[in-house]
Amino acid sequence: MLRHYFVVNVSSPNTPNLRDLQEKEPLKQLLEAVKTANDLKEKSKPILLKIAPDLTNGQLDDIVEIVQETGIAGVIATNTTLDRSQLTTSKDTIESIGAGGVSGKVLARRSTEIIRYLHQKSGGSFPIIGVGGIFSAEDAIEKLEAGASLVQVYSGMVYEGPGLVKKIKKGLLSFKGV
Repeated sequence: MLRHYFVVNVSSPNTPNLRDLQEKEPLKQLLEAVKTANDLKEKSKPILLKIAPDLTNGQLDDIVEIVQETGIAGVIATNTTLDRSQLTTSKDTIESIGAGGVSGKVLARRSTEIIRYLHQKSGGSFPIIGVGGIFSAEDAIEKLEAGASLVQVYSGMVYEGPGLVKKIKKGLLSFKGV
């Protein structure tokens, strides 16, 4: 089980040029350097890669290959998106808010698609932590059914409150038939 881990987050849309590191060669070099440094530690930690939901299937194929080649522990799918097409907020309001990533419900479908894609392409060879649009036990179960090993909740906590964790746990226990 992944209790403590180190995240290489090259997916933040708020850091200029950071997402360029998701390209195959720079990403592979970065992960190899982090893994080498981690291996020198007396007590190393699993390394996970956090990716953007805006990657193409070709880029996702590269991610699978890189994870398998470097031997890092897994992937966190996904961070916030640059895609604002699903927002119902007026275009003027969106423009006045400015640049930055979008999270929450609008991210749910794409995040789940990426989890499913990575899981299928990798043959389930590495853990995937599912993130994006989890506001209920049903949302968490959807990520798990797509191939996630674990889930993380962010925006759901803001909008649903801390009781969301208990509701998700209860739903997962029912789902697993416990």
